[in-house]
Amino acid sequence: MKKGMVFLAVVVCLVGAIPAYASGRVWSEVADNVAYVHHDSAWFNCCADMSFEIKPNPDTVGIIDIYERDLGTHPCYCMCYFDFTHILEGLEPGDYLARVWEASYDEEYTLAGTTSFTIKAQLGSFSTTTLMSDCYDAEGAEEPPSSPHTGLELTNASSSPTQQSAQIRYFLPTQTEVLIQIYDVTGTRVRKLNIGSQEQGEHLVIWDTREESGQPIPRGIYFVRLQAAGQARSLPLIVLR
Repeated sequence: MKKGMVFLAVVVCLVGAIPAYASGRVWSEVADNVAYVHHDSAWFNCCADMSFEIKPNPDTVGIIDIYERDLGTHPCYCMCYFDFTHILEGLEPGDYLARVWEASYDEEYTLAGTTSFTIKAQLGSFSTTTLMSDCYDAEGAEEPPSSPHTGLELTNASSSPTQQSAQIRYFLPTQTEVLIQIYDVTGTRVRKLNIGSQEQGEHLVIWDTREESGQPIPRGIYFVRLQAAGQARSLPLIVLR
């Protein structure tokens, strides 16, 4: 994942209507026969109230349709990017094509992209989960430049199944003591990183995805919590092995 799933970042505010065209990049990966369908840099209202529907296509075997819609219950006039990760578990063995559709308010769905993947073995019954980032101003985007950082931000947490490590990026508004803790989905802490004092600015911490005892943590969803400057920020982290 190129960005983490809950971003606390500056948005680009533009007065105007929601665009009707599809946005972003759709791609997928498979780990332990669980499919992860990513939609990066999806362009929605910055206070989007998203609804997600994931279902196999009843007319064609092997096609899965993923619908992303902003319900429009929080009216505002700013636009930004989001990253969505759709997690599909319990799929039957076979080749799949995932089609990602997006829509805003009362607009018709537009195809954002397609991606294919292969499941070799079925694990459990079919279920889906979607992770959604907070909005962000994409690096290199053609929109006007964003405002400078003004506060504590946990901007990215992503893992690599090949390097078996996770990158945690954040911005500190001032020199301060930094504490990073990682929790599993039950709320149990699996690792505590006492970073110590760091200067104002952007920082990168590499976590070896091991628990306190030194054992590698299992594949799954975890939560990174950053504490610094009297504030706390958190975001989900998917660990793939």
